Amino acid sequence: MTGPTEHTRDGRRLRLPGAAGSLLAAVFVDALGSGLYMAVSVIFFTRYLDLGTSQVGIGLSVAGALSFLSLVPIGVLADRVGPHRMLVAAHLGRAALLLCYPLASDFWAFLVVVSVLAVADRGASPLVQGLFGAAVGKEERVRAMGRARSLQNLGLALGGLVAGAALLRESDTAYVSTVYANSFSFVLAAALVLRLRTPRHDAGGGRPLPWRQRLSVLKDRRFSALTSLNSLVSLHVTVLTTGVPLWVLAHDDIPRGTIAWTLVLNTVVVVLFQVRATRGTQSAADGGRALRRGGLLLAVCCAVLAVSGAVPVWAAVTLILAAVGFQAFAEMHQQAGAWAISYDLAPEDRRQVYLAFFSLGNAARNTYGPLVITFLVVQQGPVGWLLLGALVLGAGTWAARLGLPRTATPAPGRPVRSGATAP
Repeated sequence: MTGPTEHTRDGRRLRLPGAAGSLLAAVFVDALGSGLYMAVSVIFFTRYLDLGTSQVGIGLSVAGALSFLSLVPIGVLADRVGPHRMLVAAHLGRAALLLCYPLASDFWAFLVVVSVLAVADRGASPLVQGLFGAAVGKEERVRAMGRARSLQNLGLALGGLVAGAALLRESDTAYVSTVYANSFSFVLAAALVLRLRTPRHDAGGGRPLPWRQRLSVLKDRRFSALTSLNSLVSLHVTVLTTGVPLWVLAHDDIPRGTIAWTLVLNTVVVVLFQVRATRGTQSAADGGRALRRGGLLLAVCCAVLAVSGAVPVWAAVTLILAAVGFQAFAEMHQQAGAWAISYDLAPEDRRQVYLAFFSLGNAARNTYGPLVITFLVVQQGPVGWLLLGALVLGAGTWAARLGLPRTATPAPGRPVRSGATAP
């Protein structure tokens, strides 16, 4: 079985192996089930489990913190036993935990289930990226991740639509059935991952590295800096999910339906153009330039949003949708840059812990992002949008500089030999 073909930057056709096809199918099934669950989760917690909104908020916050703390340990373990086994275990664990949800009769049972589920959810993303790194060649990795991202957005959207239809009944049966459907999707995803055949050196089980080498990522200042800068450029997520809705709600004359239109527009653009946005993005230097483009596009998005509050309603809606168009392209370039940087700079024998560490930036963004956006948009208005634009533009520009290959700095009067690099 051979997979679909793509092109490298020099125009040669690339053929993704069958393993990539199975993994892409698993990503889509995972997203389809997750889209179902995301649309009903809060309603399920409050109406079926009869939890208060404060209890749900506390539970989700604790779960988010635990998932953040677990990322690097999961990466270390995945380097030891292999991302293949870890991802199958994560999918099956998520399936089992979802089956337990309807039995969580009090807050403490809910807290245990939601926390362990969040750990498995958060750990799955770098595991999928690691498996793509093993299943395809170096030139194809970023393109394969672009395909996975497009399928993930499509799956989430379709799952949300199906859940919306199920919610029309507003019954306990509909809520529980949706949760169980997500559980089944994880079982199917695990079965698809089990079909993968990855190179022996990526399967895990080899001689373990000393702890100092396993955790060397914690001392890699360049990688840490790029992780932080990528986290800032990835604020496009919070702009879409928090900033734009708050901005619309702050202007009574703008139709509330605009919020839904922005989400649909983002999904359609990413599904159609994410793969194309990965072209020519393979090395860390390419990734840094992609982050710079992402920061620039997001800055333009912020500037357009700043203007949208001072124009007639029809123009405001048009500008908001245009801004989300820039946001979507910023998202695609940021994602491509993040994949290229994390793949290129991760040592092969410590790939999973490096990918997991890089994912910390996204987890941190989910914590500080809403606070930053709320402070800037709600309290500062148009000026806040411009400040945010300047922040992400600066982060992207700095990332482009750090992504360049490091070269030795010549001492006064001493030329550097051609090809010399810094340690």
